[in-house]
Amino acid sequence: MKRLLANWGLKIASLLFAIIVWFLVTNINDPITSVRYTNVPVTIKNGNLITEKGQVYTVLDGSDTIEVVTVYAPRTVIDSLSQSNIVATADIQELSSLNTVSINVVTNKYKDKIENITLSTDVVKLNVERKASKGLALSATTSGSLSDGYVIGEVTTEQNMVRVSGPESFINRIAKASVDVDVTGFTSNIGTDADILLYDADGNVLDPTASGASMNIKTVRVNVQILETKYVPVNYVISGEPAAGYALTGQVESNPSEVLIAGRSSVISSISEITVNDPALDVTGQSANVNATIELAGYLPSGVSLGDKDFNGTASVVIYIGPIVEETYDVNIRNIGITNPVDGFEISIDDSEYETVSLTLQGLYANVTAVNQSSLKGTVDISAMMEKNGISELKEGTYSAEVKWDLPDGVTVKGTVSVYVNVQEKQG
Repeated sequence: MKRLLANWGLKIASLLFAIIVWFLVTNINDPITSVRYTNVPVTIKNGNLITEKGQVYTVLDGSDTIEVVTVYAPRTVIDSLSQSNIVATADIQELSSLNTVSINVVTNKYKDKIENITLSTDVVKLNVERKASKGLALSATTSGSLSDGYVIGEVTTEQNMVRVSGPESFINRIAKASVDVDVTGFTSNIGTDADILLYDADGNVLDPTASGASMNIKTVRVNVQILETKYVPVNYVISGEPAAGYALTGQVESNPSEVLIAGRSSVISSISEITVNDPALDVTGQSANVNATIELAGYLPSGVSLGDKDFNGTASVVIYIGPIVEETYDVNIRNIGITNPVDGFEISIDDSEYETVSLTLQGLYANVTAVNQSSLKGTVDISAMMEKNGISELKEGTYSAEVKWDLPDGVTVKGTVSVYVNVQEKQG
C-alpha cells in the first residue's frame, strides 16, 4: 500500500504526460481536416402535408440545392467519405410563416466522428399556393419546308386534349397547348410523336416543371398529310343570253385563271381543268358587263384541295357584254354558189333582174366592222330548196331559194336573203 502511494505526484505527472503524448500522436497522425461538396441536392420530406390541403408548393431560386457543404472530421474519416454520403433534407413539418424550411445535413456513415458540417445556405424557400387545373384543346402546326411540288394537307393529333395541374398562378398564365412537326424534305405522309408545349398569351413557351406543374400527357401522336400539287386552268361556263340588242363579246377576265390544286398523285393526275358552272355566271337579260365572285373550293373534285395557303379560294370574274350593231352590204350575185346540184340539170342563180342582193349583218361593233364586203360568200343548197318548195323531183323552171352565208364568228344575218334559181335540163 505504501508502495502505491509513494511518489504519487510523479505518477500523476507521468499519466498526464502520457495523455498529452497520445493526443499529440493522434492529431499528428489523424488530424482534423475538411472537405467541400458542391451542388448537394435537398430532399423535401412530408410534402403531402401541403398537397393534402389542396395546395402545391414550388421551390424558389433553386434553394433545394446547396451550393457548398463543408464537412470537418479526422483525415481518415474524410478520406472515406464521398458526396453520396451527404444526406440533406428539409421537413415540411418545420415550414415557417415565411414559407421557408430549415435544411438538415448529416452523413450516412461515421456520424459520431464528424466534428462539424457547415452549409452555404440553410433553408429551402417555397412558394405555396392553391392547386388548380385546366383542360386545353391541342393544336398542331408544322415547320420547315417541303420538297418542291408538295404541300401540307390535314394535320391531326390522336388526342385532342391535355390537362395541366399545378400552382394556380402558373395555370392562369397558360393560353394554349400545341405541338409542332418539322416537315423539311418530306414527300409522303408523316406519323410521329411530338412534345406538347404550353404557351402564354404572348406566345412565350412555359416550363411546367419549373413551376411544379404536371401534364396528364407530355407527347402526342401527330399525323401530317403530304399532298402533291399541280397548276390547272379554270374554265368558267357562261350561261343565258343577254338582253335584246346585246351580245357576249367573248371576252371573260378571271383572277385567277389557273389554280394550284393538291391531292394524292393518283387523284390529281387525271384532272386537266376545274370547271365552274355557277349561277353567278348567268347573263340572262343583262345589258352591261357582269361581275361575279366565285368560291372555287365548291367546284373541286373529291379528294382535291387548293394548294396555295396564301390564296383564299375566291375568284373574280368579269363577263363582257356589248351592244349589237347592224350593217347592210350589197353582195354581187356572182358571190353566190350552188351546192348539192341534181344530175341532168343546169342550175344557176338568176341575175337577169339584179346583179346584187342586200345583206344585213348584225353583231358586236368590232366583229361587224371587221367584215370585208368583197369576201362575203353565199350558197344555195338545191336539196334544201326542193324540200322547202315541196318538190320531190326537180323539173325545169325558176325557183325561189334561201341563201346561206359563210360569216365570221360573232356575226349573224338579220332576216333572210333569197334569190331566184334557174333550172334547165341538160341537152343531149
